[in-house]
Amino acid sequence: MRKHLTSITVIISLIMSCFCLAGCTAEENTFPHITFSNNSRRTSRIETEEEYDSTSGLHEITVALPLSDETVNLLMKLYYAKNNDLFPADMTGADISIEYLDAINTPWVVNTITTTGTGESLDTLESLAADGIYPDLFLAADMNEMISEDMVIPFDQYLFNDDTISSSFVYLSSLDALRSGSEHYGLPFYSTVYLLTGSREYLPDSGIPTYNMNTDELIDYIEDIPGINSDGNTYVTRFYDADSLIPFLGEDIAETLSNEGLTSTTDNFGADPRVSRSCGMWLMNSGEFDTWSAYYPDGLYFTMLPSENVNAVVYPICLSSSCEDSEFAADFASFICFDKDAQMLLRRMETLRGYFPPISTDSVWGLISSDEQFGAQAMLYEQYMDYADYSVAVD
Repeated sequence: MRKHLTSITVIISLIMSCFCLAGCTAEENTFPHITFSNNSRRTSRIETEEEYDSTSGLHEITVALPLSDETVNLLMKLYYAKNNDLFPADMTGADISIEYLDAINTPWVVNTITTTGTGESLDTLESLAADGIYPDLFLAADMNEMISEDMVIPFDQYLFNDDTISSSFVYLSSLDALRSGSEHYGLPFYSTVYLLTGSREYLPDSGIPTYNMNTDELIDYIEDIPGINSDGNTYVTRFYDADSLIPFLGEDIAETLSNEGLTSTTDNFGADPRVSRSCGMWLMNSGEFDTWSAYYPDGLYFTMLPSENVNAVVYPICLSSSCEDSEFAADFASFICFDKDAQMLLRRMETLRGYFPPISTDSVWGLISSDEQFGAQAMLYEQYMDYADYSVAVD
């Protein structure tokens, strides 16, 4: 079995000691050898027709991720291929034949529960459990709540040291945000960022703002947003909910916008002005890009928050405390998150616009930056993710 993509223990030790390996030239797609115990416990599943392979072992897990059955199945086949020297050396996850991957027979079984982009909450997991379904790996809507309810276990005990692996392509701060005490209860699946967005229908005479404004420039710009729309009648909420800026920019800007009458949480009819399309600008999470873009026919524009660092939210894959094949599940989770070919295949198969990868590999970011709708913004944020302020997602 080829060596694992990354050693979480190495990464953890780097975080704890603030020491980064320099000049390491390790391959990103190698794996440490792990001997797994056999496991078979699910009934509804995606599987292949290959007979049991005694050299690789039979493994079966259930995952709850915001991915289709097809994508998860292809990721498992890619994982099997790279562990068994079946992955063509001249291919990547971006160009390998889907038909080739689909034809690979493997004794490894993955059952898929397709969840929302924000992951499974405690309530949805309990609902699944009531139906006899217990995901081994799942995207967590609120990891800390899962920890407090003993729903998850740390990854550290299953992912161990391999000093040939460089951690230079992993966003260490995003991994550090998934630590409770000295242990890591999640692996970063993807991250989103907070930014400002506005409706092009209510552009001021100055046009689209620069992507980097300071606080004073932002306030001046909001003040210049027209107070009425093109028919001259409907009042426009220049900025929706100034209090939403307090966690990122402090109270002063919220007070200024409020005192100058530039903000509101309702329109003239008591509705959300974003929903009634009478809002000039608001704070947005990049994961909401498709939702708001589809809702505003005249289009949107975007600008960064005037803060020292990019504010990012990291969504973790967690390992269930009920998992019966934890070592295998942990290794598969690490593969999905940190293998560059897995990340390329995942983004080739899925529309994850506004959701940024957990690794800094150019080939992965190249796919994201090629997106016609959000590629320019993604390319800009790529240079900031190493220094972003990461916080774990909260339900």
